[in-house]
Amino acid sequence: MARVGRAAIHSLLPLSLLCAIACHAARQDDASQGPGKRLPATVPSEWTGVRETPPAAPISVLTTPKGTWVLHIGDSFVDASFQQNLRPHFLAAGAKYVSSALTAAYTTQWAGDRDLDGWLARRPSLVIVTLGANEVDVPFPIAHARAIAGISRKTAAAGAWCVWTTPPLWKGDDKGILQVIHDYCAPCLFFDSDAVMGRLEATERRPDRIHPNELGGARWAQAFWTWLSEHRDDSAVPWHLVPYERRG
Repeated sequence: MARVGRAAIHSLLPLSLLCAIACHAARQDDASQGPGKRLPATVPSEWTGVRETPPAAPISVLTTPKGTWVLHIGDSFVDASFQQNLRPHFLAAGAKYVSSALTAAYTTQWAGDRDLDGWLARRPSLVIVTLGANEVDVPFPIAHARAIAGISRKTAAAGAWCVWTTPPLWKGDDKGILQVIHDYCAPCLFFDSDAVMGRLEATERRPDRIHPNELGGARWAQAFWTWLSEHRDDSAVPWHLVPYERRG
């Protein structure tokens, strides 16, 4: 996906953050030395390889333990026929599904949102984050890296698995925010909507030519649901996800 070059990103980072990244990379190199171990990736760029065994059954026919619930947060794209089409899938799987969308929301806004802290205190099993649409034209997207990482760390600290879903782009390309999300959303998984399902057609968007309509939202939700089923490991805790390949 390489929308933002590493050199460009590093030149904008404070020295302390660069040191932290270098130390983190060194720890990852050490962790990879163990023979025969399949350690979970801690940065999205390490999500490579092929899953050794396919899921035992489609997620739609699987159930989850009583009390399991899923939190879906983000901007207006959450309500663009996305959560409306995801909700029936989660309910059929036996999980409560709660969505909270803020119009014109930024990653920086959600990073300090007290409502998010309150939701996470209730211990969701899975958190879906749909953000980035309002930041596609931000000239220095790396400035939002701390907010992106902060949301992911909060989610992990609450004991939930997490997936960042990118918005289906409505124009040629963004100015780097999707790459920054890709690089800093760990330990959350990264779902590149356009890479997985392809670009939405004009007939799959609302009159604003930006948000998906019912047709586009339904295709988007189905693509994500299928992807989620491929990454779910039901031999472990509810909504345990296996990051086994590179997305872009």
